[in-house]
Amino acid sequence: MPRYGFSGSQPDMRKLILAILLMADEPLEQIELMRIALIDDNADYFLFADALTGLTEAGLTLRTGSRVVLTSGGEELAAIVTDELPAALRRVAAEGSATARDAKFRARCIQTETKEADGAFYFAASLSDGNRELLTLRMQTADRKQAEKLGKIFEEKAEDVLRLLWETLYT
Repeated sequence: MPRYGFSGSQPDMRKLILAILLMADEPLEQIELMRIALIDDNADYFLFADALTGLTEAGLTLRTGSRVVLTSGGEELAAIVTDELPAALRRVAAEGSATARDAKFRARCIQTETKEADGAFYFAASLSDGNRELLTLRMQTADRKQAEKLGKIFEEKAEDVLRLLWETLYT
């Protein structure tokens, strides 16, 4: 792993966690937060776990299930301490936070469902831009397993489906 200037100290890990949550601007799964926080070769899981526990005990972060979010006090402190981190570390943390935020946004914009009606199974899916629906599909399938498989494929390739459908119908 590369080094981005992380000191390996407990206070700096706390600052890094706060900065990541601030840059993500929404709750992160603990595993996502850990992946971003351990980007520097000088960081390790135990340092991360201790720092996160300390932040939670101090009331700066909240854990709800596997998700971690900043409290209002955590947001205020994060805005102050983020600039204390090395620039290279802030940059990779910002990139990781943006990637996690974009993935969460994309997941909210794609909905899939397997339905059964009158003995037939249907795959239903939709894609939105976050404000309005762009595409809604409903397709009969041979069985539940096939409908669920189509749902997983749609989740991976929703934008491609929209583009191909658009190209097919428009040309």
